Amino acid sequence: MRTAIRFGLLFFTITTLHAQTQVQQPRFALEISEDGYPPHFVIVPEGGGIDSMFFGPSLHPLSGHDAGDSGKTQPSAVKLVCKVDGDAVAITATAVFGPFDKTDTSISLQGHPQQKIGTYSPHLNESIVLREMEQFGLQPWTIKIVNAQLSTPVSLATLTEVPSIQPEILGKDREGYRMALHNLSSRAVTAILVETSLDHNSNYSESNDRGGLIAPGANHEFRLFCDPSAAVTSNAIAPGPPPCAFNLKAALFADGSYEGDASAAANLAVRPMAAQFQGRRVHELIDNIVADSSLDDTSRLARIRSELAKLSEEPDPTILEQIQLRFPGLPSTAWVSVNADIRSALAAEKQRTLRALKEFEGLPNQGSTTRSLAQWWSAWGRNG
Repeated sequence: MRTAIRFGLLFFTITTLHAQTQVQQPRFALEISEDGYPPHFVIVPEGGGIDSMFFGPSLHPLSGHDAGDSGKTQPSAVKLVCKVDGDAVAITATAVFGPFDKTDTSISLQGHPQQKIGTYSPHLNESIVLREMEQFGLQPWTIKIVNAQLSTPVSLATLTEVPSIQPEILGKDREGYRMALHNLSSRAVTAILVETSLDHNSNYSESNDRGGLIAPGANHEFRLFCDPSAAVTSNAIAPGPPPCAFNLKAALFADGSYEGDASAAANLAVRPMAAQFQGRRVHELIDNIVADSSLDDTSRLARIRSELAKLSEEPDPTILEQIQLRFPGLPSTAWVSVNADIRSALAAEKQRTLRALKEFEGLPNQGSTTRSLAQWWSAWGRNG
């Protein structure tokens, strides 16, 4: 199961793509629109399904409607579950209530009240209107089934600052571009950083320190999510979303070397480095507390939370020294970003552990399913 998070101008969606036995080009996409707002597209993969969550910013109240008029609590999210069903797309829409932790990318719907909006099965070029959303005081969506692939010629501003990697555009659809990276070197690529817009304010990164992201001489395919309708005019950038672009800024290799922009490469390297550093501190801290026989699990949990809160989120000299050795001569402007990334990674590792502890507390606590903190930590700490 693969989870991708996408941020749009109007919609925040968390999408889950189910495993497929073979890769097929998608035929259908949802065109979701409502009065006064531009459409948003969600591609439905062949041979699988897709779950999309649309949170508060994408749920617009009916004009002149007060949230309390309906006597019901307004949903905090709308969930669409879609799958290809022959020549149609089966769609189930559900209203979800209750607060969500937007920072938790492994968001779970367990415990959140839900109410079904409706089930639909439109064909290509057919539209449905979710009038049932009005009962919650929300503007209804119009969902039209459109072609996922675009017939217009593939065009994308493409640049690479990494000589050993050759990019290739494989196709274009409603959500962006299908890209391939060809590793021309004899070294495995462990991480890449791509700028995805001409204004330099959007980027995409991917890494795999353990097995390598792209083996020597191999190819790596991925999706470049952006608005493919945005374009560059002869005079200036067209209004609206910034035009898509592809600029491979930097790549890290398994032998410790890098190619491309040094500042971008340092940003790629520092986050896993800081996460590993904080992970070691967290593990040592929890190991010591779990091993304290004078405490019961309730006391251990309280102490773990207290000690985790005290862990520093400031850049540690050990991390800074490693970055200096690996990327000598970084400009002062780069260190501002490096330090920010270190703080972010240190904080994220703490939060990840706190969320895991919360999940442990939510486990069944009766009969044969009872699990001690030590047992849970032995499993999660080894795999987490």
